[in-house]
Amino acid sequence: MKRLLKVLKIIALSILALLLLSAIGLLLFYQSIYTETPLPPKTVSKVTLNTSYKSDKPILLPVPQSVEWTDKHFTFPAIIRFNAPAEDVEIIRKICMNHLNTNAEANTSGSIKFIKNKALETQAYYLSVQPGQIKIEYNSQEGLFYALTTLKQLAKQSNNQLPCVEIKDKPDLQVRGALLDISRGKIPTLQTLYSIVDFLSDLKYNQLQLYIEGFPFAYPSFKNLWEKTETPLTPEEIRQLDAYCRDRFIELVPNQNSLGHMDAWLAKEEYRSLAECPEGYKLLGLIETKSTLSPTNPKSLELVKKMSEDLLPNFTSTQFNVNLDEPFELGKSKEHPASPQEVGKMYLNYVKQLNSYVNSKGKTMMMWGDVLTNNPEIIPEIPKNITLLEWGYEAVHPFNKYCARNQKAGFKYMVCPGTNTWTSFTGRTNDMMGNVENAVGNGIKYGATGMLMTDWGNTPHLQYLTVSYAGLAYAAALSWNFESKNQVALGDYLSKAVFKDTTGRMGNLVLEAGRYNQFEEYPMLAMTTTGMSYLFGFMDKTMMDAISRKMQKGIFEFITDVDYKQFYLKGFKNPKVYNASAILNFVDTLEQQLLVTHLQTPESNLVLDEYKNGLRMVKLGARLKQYNNYHLQQADSINKIILTEMKLLCPAILQEHERLWMNRNKKSGLDQSMESIKKLQVQIDKELELLNKNGITRWLHRTGEKLISAAAVLYFRS
Repeated sequence: MKRLLKVLKIIALSILALLLLSAIGLLLFYQSIYTETPLPPKTVSKVTLNTSYKSDKPILLPVPQSVEWTDKHFTFPAIIRFNAPAEDVEIIRKICMNHLNTNAEANTSGSIKFIKNKALETQAYYLSVQPGQIKIEYNSQEGLFYALTTLKQLAKQSNNQLPCVEIKDKPDLQVRGALLDISRGKIPTLQTLYSIVDFLSDLKYNQLQLYIEGFPFAYPSFKNLWEKTETPLTPEEIRQLDAYCRDRFIELVPNQNSLGHMDAWLAKEEYRSLAECPEGYKLLGLIETKSTLSPTNPKSLELVKKMSEDLLPNFTSTQFNVNLDEPFELGKSKEHPASPQEVGKMYLNYVKQLNSYVNSKGKTMMMWGDVLTNNPEIIPEIPKNITLLEWGYEAVHPFNKYCARNQKAGFKYMVCPGTNTWTSFTGRTNDMMGNVENAVGNGIKYGATGMLMTDWGNTPHLQYLTVSYAGLAYAAALSWNFESKNQVALGDYLSKAVFKDTTGRMGNLVLEAGRYNQFEEYPMLAMTTTGMSYLFGFMDKTMMDAISRKMQKGIFEFITDVDYKQFYLKGFKNPKVYNASAILNFVDTLEQQLLVTHLQTPESNLVLDEYKNGLRMVKLGARLKQYNNYHLQQADSINKIILTEMKLLCPAILQEHERLWMNRNKKSGLDQSMESIKKLQVQIDKELELLNKNGITRWLHRTGEKLISAAAVLYFRS
């Protein structure tokens, strides 16, 4: 017995010695990789906003192809009396009522004359405003609608004293669509969707898609999967929205992911067996995911068909976007791994099966083009009746190469830029504008049929609706008249036509709010690094650096273009110092400017409050980055100041976020959207509690942090 105890004692001491040596080794390793973060340069982050409009004329957006102003005016009547071809009288009355919010009566001596002109293109129109009469020429109801839309802009911005003008107009791209993500928790109410449609119709959009993955739609056949946890859009609400869109010449296209992004379905017990990787997959080497259906399992297609049977009857559109993007796990199953060539064939076979089904429903299929980029060998076999959606959300995305490829392959395709609002709180203005110019310019050059401006959420979906207005307006402007890009007064349009700001500030303030990322380390793909900080919370800088490098490496697995890679690689290899002070000063200036704006719309207070809370989120992210970068190398008194400010920001953001959310959206998803901030609250309290303890306790805790960080770095490097 004594001998056994002696052996056990030796084993225990050996284990302790091994643990001690391991700890010492990890601490030495930590010291070898830890470097202090240099202080950022002192930067004066000035914001200069216009306080008056550049012109007293109405700001037309999209800018018409030809505009000639004259000095006289036409007084727009309270009741429109018009002369028109008999077959169009009712549609004119309907447009005036629904779109211009005014009554209209047919009268042969009316002051507005409508003329059918078969020589004009389908969506083209001619508008002449003279002191005694308005003349509108059109070839189709769409052209008629767009002429009245321009008339609406003239009337609303001139208090019904329309300046006389001659306008000849038609769009560069026949399809101008918007995609709204309703699947990352934030599901707009029907009234919010109506307001979005009104906003889009004023900008001459003619297509809308609501992106669906998971359960933002109330699938009748799967009620047991969502009724206790979700507040989705119902079939009846979709039908009402479809009718509302039709009245405004917008096609509501059904949209449903049907291969990747199936996380919510595969998390259910009934459908776990349909996953391509039932054991899960680490996206970017970091994020555990199970999101892709197995395309070789017949039950996968059966599920998608059943979902579609529930969804499609609620739409009058003859198109269906089945998505099929980002099937991350495809071919990566441990049991049935596949070569890149086999992956391409699997995907192609699934595309063909799904396309046949969609066609059998009397609809044409739309799908994203990213898998084709990675598997170009299948391009010749993709059915040519599919509309390809060529997407990319950065200013440097190689649209030129992919658009040229699509044209050569004979695809009908659309270019798909993005509002660049997600994981940024207030947007990424320069990226958005460059992205739209790149996408639309190359789409026109290489024969695209249209443009689809995407407005994604992310987990969490924290940006507010109004942050997306700038991107939606800019995409509308350029897809209608690309050559106007140097004439587009985007900020002034938003101020005057959207926010009705008498000070002329708000539109340009919105654009400036999306430029705080100029003070970050490098351009980050699809987000700001300030926004990215919410994903990880409090973290030792050494571990954060290792995670960032792992993410950067993972990003390059999805980027195949050499020039595209080089752009991001340059930033990753030569990062600037994150300048939290400059961001905070920048945001403070914008907050002061918000206080002196004077908006005159029914939702003025809501819009201002949304931007105030968005700026608070930027502040919180900047302080978090600042703390993570410097807390080990600066005095605890400074750490307490930063933590105390963060502690005050969190409840203010959460309380306001809940109120603002419920003004525009259904409830499900609200709690999820606040999780990262609530997690920060707990971490802040723990950090403050630690700083109030004695020196030995703080030293032991920091040593533990270093051990964990060193071990994590070794893991990420393995």
